[in-house]
Amino acid sequence: MAASGPSPSAQQRREAQREALRTQRQAELSRQRTVRTVVIAAITVVALVIAAGLGVLVYRAMQPAGPVAVPEGMSEDQPYLSFGAPEDSGKPVLEMHLDFMCPICGQFEEINGEDFQEIIESGEATVHLVPRRFLDPQSTTGDFSTRSANALACVYDESPENALTFQQLLFANQPAEGSAGLTDEEIWGYAQEAGASEEVQECMSSGTYEPWVKKVADPHGEETGGGTPYVEIDGTSFTGWQEPGALREAVLAAGGEASDGGEG
Repeated sequence: MAASGPSPSAQQRREAQREALRTQRQAELSRQRTVRTVVIAAITVVALVIAAGLGVLVYRAMQPAGPVAVPEGMSEDQPYLSFGAPEDSGKPVLEMHLDFMCPICGQFEEINGEDFQEIIESGEATVHLVPRRFLDPQSTTGDFSTRSANALACVYDESPENALTFQQLLFANQPAEGSAGLTDEEIWGYAQEAGASEEVQECMSSGTYEPWVKKVADPHGEETGGGTPYVEIDGTSFTGWQEPGALREAVLAAGGEASDGGEG
């Protein structure tokens, strides 16, 4: 039987064990450094994505303190855009709350758009139009209702007549609920089609009336109608607008008038 080589001493074995432990620890430290680097890089990427995606929303949400800007001729606490007969005319007051992403508001426009315009143009009522941001959470951008409501106020400030045409164009090209909504460029295109000037584009892009929408108009809508569409005549909720012609008949009746073809 061949003789075996000399066996390692106890000290050599201990040195080998220590070396193995050092190698194992260095490998573990290297692994931890790699994991930490990957985690930090991932957090940085996520933070950059969030900042890029929500930068505009954060900017618009940080409204300056003090009074909100309102279209010319309005008080700071007036929650509606006024059309039709003067406020002191004694005519019925028709109040309408709308959201440009609200599909039922689109149905209201389809059923009552012509009558709504006739009520205004003929001065049959004082019309209070409350643009809402009720469905902001339902747009993937999170702000379509606010942007479109601001745009309406911008157009109104220059020309109430153009604002009515603009409203009709937005509903005629209404985006689906749950979508991103129209882009700023698309909204501006419809404002131009309605007759708005270049000054209106600046008002829209700077979000001039977004604080008014958020702090005045929308809270008023929450307190009174809640959702959209909401219609009231002289302070009383009116739900019969789904029947063609019923809205104008109710307005005329409130003013002591009869509709065309009615008895009177």
